[in-house]
Amino acid sequence: MEYLNYVYEKIFGANFPTDVTQGVSHTPRKVICFGNVLMDRLLKLEDPELLLRYGLELGSKGELDMEKLNRLAMEASERSQCRTNPGGSALNTARILKQLGTDSLFFGAVGADKQAEELRQIFRELGIDARLQTVDSAHTGQCVCLIYKDNPTLYANIGASAQFAVQTLSHAVSHEGQTFLRPVDRKQILYVEGFFVPHRGEVCDYIVQHLVRERRRLALNLSAPYIIRENPNAILKLARLAFFLFGNRQEFEALAEVARYKNVDELAEQLLQAGGPKIILVTNGSAGVQVITNYVEELANPGPLIFEDFRAPRVEGLVDATGAGDAFVAGFLHAWLEKRSLCECVRMASDVAVKVLTQVGCNLP
Repeated sequence: MEYLNYVYEKIFGANFPTDVTQGVSHTPRKVICFGNVLMDRLLKLEDPELLLRYGLELGSKGELDMEKLNRLAMEASERSQCRTNPGGSALNTARILKQLGTDSLFFGAVGADKQAEELRQIFRELGIDARLQTVDSAHTGQCVCLIYKDNPTLYANIGASAQFAVQTLSHAVSHEGQTFLRPVDRKQILYVEGFFVPHRGEVCDYIVQHLVRERRRLALNLSAPYIIRENPNAILKLARLAFFLFGNRQEFEALAEVARYKNVDELAEQLLQAGGPKIILVTNGSAGVQVITNYVEELANPGPLIFEDFRAPRVEGLVDATGAGDAFVAGFLHAWLEKRSLCECVRMASDVAVKVLTQVGCNLP
């Protein structure tokens, strides 16, 4: 181990470019999140004129260069009050998990800038355990969320997040006294957001080759149709290996399309026949949730293929749909780790998502 640390110091310098926001936890977290670190700027629009002028479809998601993103945010802030939050899909899930009582560990990358310092301070205040790689040559990622008639349009520039290095993760795995992995015979979830997959194939490969095994399981969020269409092979590879697969109906339809299956049902059947137990969760707004699974119980062999539909809870006072899917994941994983039944996990996930719908941004009341 001393030799390995010596090698890291020679390659990366004595101070490896990762800071531990909450200090080193001696108890491995049950959920490890990998995602983009973003400073979210949320603005409500009175009309869609700004979206039309920038050629942005209402309700769409995508990426913009930083100059255009800042210009968009500046114009929007002239019309509406701007609210800032720590953002990014997996980071949203980590924040909601913390509020529900499940501590997680978050891995990501930030720039050497003011936004990174603000985020570190927020993490400390919220008690979020984060290991952040600092990238001197890039800015901290940002996201602008424009809300019109309760429908969020999200565009981001992930900045430093795209440069999260596999060495950051491998160093954390091997560095004595900083292990974050539970024994393979105990439950632990390695959660990857789809937005994290582009540019970080080496990191994703390391996760599935070196970290995922036995009861240490992979969870994947599909995140957005454009991510699937632009990274079909990488997303399909992770989808086949994931124990938990989350996404909305549009995302699963995009996955079926790139995998050349007729529909989501056929896609799910093929994914479930490819290996061991798997739980697929397809959210569809007010239409509810469909669970497709061959899971029977812990450590049991796969069972028969089951399709089950769950009604969505009624929403009282819809405010903003931003992050509802991230909250759904948090609610489900929290319940799963409490050893709830699959039905109870889905119901809790739906209830948590509904609570977030009544708030601005991905926040619980």
